[in-house]
Amino acid sequence: MARPKAFDRDRTLARALELFQAKGYEATSIQDLVDAMGIGRQSLYDTFGDKEALYREALERYVAEGPRSVLVALESPMPLRRAVSAVLEGVVAQLASPGCRPCFIAHAALDRARFDGWTAQCVQNGFQDCLSLWEHRFRRAQAEGDLGAHHDSRTLGLVFQSTIYGLQVSALAGVARPDLEAAVRITLSILG
Repeated sequence: MARPKAFDRDRTLARALELFQAKGYEATSIQDLVDAMGIGRQSLYDTFGDKEALYREALERYVAEGPRSVLVALESPMPLRRAVSAVLEGVVAQLASPGCRPCFIAHAALDRARFDGWTAQCVQNGFQDCLSLWEHRFRRAQAEGDLGAHHDSRTLGLVFQSTIYGLQVSALAGVARPDLEAAVRITLSILG
């Protein structure tokens, strides 16, 4: 008779996600995972499969849940500039906090997507999901008269989504918060 699992699978997966997000796939060992997840090696294999299967499940989970914070701000009734500012300033504040990790999608894009087709597709899906949120918000702003009709909502979405990823990479490279905030101000000036 098999013993029931003595751990919460979702919480354990969340710990693996945090570790992969912080260190990347290659730098994360099975022992790192066992230690972070608080489970035995055999339980890891029995529950999640191998390291790659665990990584894939963690990234899929992140992609499915990732755009939530962006969605909350963009779907709010705030005027466009204030909503977009809230998103970008939130990103900068998060990046400036101690122990901050970049977005897992950005990390996966830099870490594995260029040589792993599955990761590349997952990253693309996550990017497209967020881009759709931006496009929808800009189209809504145009319908409400908060943004000129001459703006292309997809291109604006791409600019702001790329700004978020650029802020993350810049923060990882050691760019100071005041410089990130200056980049946000310039990016927001696109909206007038």
